[in-house]
Amino acid sequence: MKGTKSKFSIGKLFYNDKFVMLFSIVLAFILWISVSATSQETRYLTVTDIPVSLPELGNDLQFFGAENQTAEVRISGNSLVVASVTSSDIYITAADTSKLTSPGKYSVDLVPKKGSVKTDYTFESTVKPSKIDVFVDRYDEREFTITDKIDVSTVADGYYAATTVISPQTVTVKGAKSIIDSIAEVDAVYSVTEPISETKTIEAPIELVDNKGEKIAADYISTDIMTVSATIPVLTIKAVDVVPTIINAPDSFVYDSSIIKVDPATIELAVPKEDSDSVNSIKTEEIDISKINAATNTLEVGLNISAGYRNLSQVTTAKITFDKDKLLSKKLTLNKFTVINEGENRKTTVLTKSIPVTIVGAADQIKTLSTANVTAVVDMSSKSSFSGKGSMPVSISINSKYPFCWQYGSSEVDVMVEETNSDSSANQTSSKSQS
Repeated sequence: MKGTKSKFSIGKLFYNDKFVMLFSIVLAFILWISVSATSQETRYLTVTDIPVSLPELGNDLQFFGAENQTAEVRISGNSLVVASVTSSDIYITAADTSKLTSPGKYSVDLVPKKGSVKTDYTFESTVKPSKIDVFVDRYDEREFTITDKIDVSTVADGYYAATTVISPQTVTVKGAKSIIDSIAEVDAVYSVTEPISETKTIEAPIELVDNKGEKIAADYISTDIMTVSATIPVLTIKAVDVVPTIINAPDSFVYDSSIIKVDPATIELAVPKEDSDSVNSIKTEEIDISKINAATNTLEVGLNISAGYRNLSQVTTAKITFDKDKLLSKKLTLNKFTVINEGENRKTTVLTKSIPVTIVGAADQIKTLSTANVTAVVDMSSKSSFSGKGSMPVSISINSKYPFCWQYGSSEVDVMVEETNSDSSANQTSSKSQS
């Protein structure tokens, strides 16, 4: 037996409640569209938040300060068309720009324009606002160095606020040329009111200032930064000794503060906190003691102060005085020489038989000093590959029992440097040993 086929019937659908509801909604929408399209009823709508779009100007001029302005306008027309109009379908522009031929402030009348394919409507009102104030100028871009105007009103006792370090140190200003031309300086401005005793870093706003010191409004210009990082180094204040740096003295030389006077003996420094315990003195520039005797006993030398320290005493030199009443000098003739640091396979012979030297030092030491306590040393390290005849400087070595003595002036001797054969020298040594 063949199965029976069920027949589809549209009529049966209308016995389905869900179908009837959906059909009614679709039919109502179609009827609304049809009626709205053919209806002569006028609808009114105020379109808001329409961006103001100003035209380009000639002579390299442009508008400033109107970038984010908006306006509104009332429209009318077919209700279906009007309902679909948005702020993107309309643009607001200047009614006339023919008089904007030079930099300055102007008041510009605004008019609405249709800006899309939707044109079947009418503008029912003027633009609100009907006019706007604009600034016309040429564009410029310039870099300025930022001036430190960080005010530190109070520093805790025993501390010193050093020069503020600003980062970044420059700012780029863009915008209306006439405004940029009026900038005399760009300042980082901040006031630290509480007492500070350690290094402090702050964010300081920048200000544009004209040549009268008045702040410039940033209405028609912009800056690439609004603030700078400003570090105020805070240093510890302490008194340190001034110590002479003496050169060309014998190895046995010992500093004697009872004979060498320093003025000033101490100065006041501001140093980083981490150095405050270890820094107790500073050195002077070099003092060549071979130029000091009872007659030439005073000199002025500079101070070697680290770049990270601040000299609060405001003195840059020290006066060094050797007490001439406590100094004596003695002339000696030396005829024994010691050669050191000969080059490899080199033999040095001192040709000079004797040299006169003048020894200066503490009176009580000079009185007993003799040639037995002084040695003339010829150091060949600077001529390790030299051979032949030449002159060499002599340094004076003094017995450590005479710690405050030195040679005044300098001496030289003539030497003969000969190359030696290492093999023959070894054979000669072997022969001498055998004999």
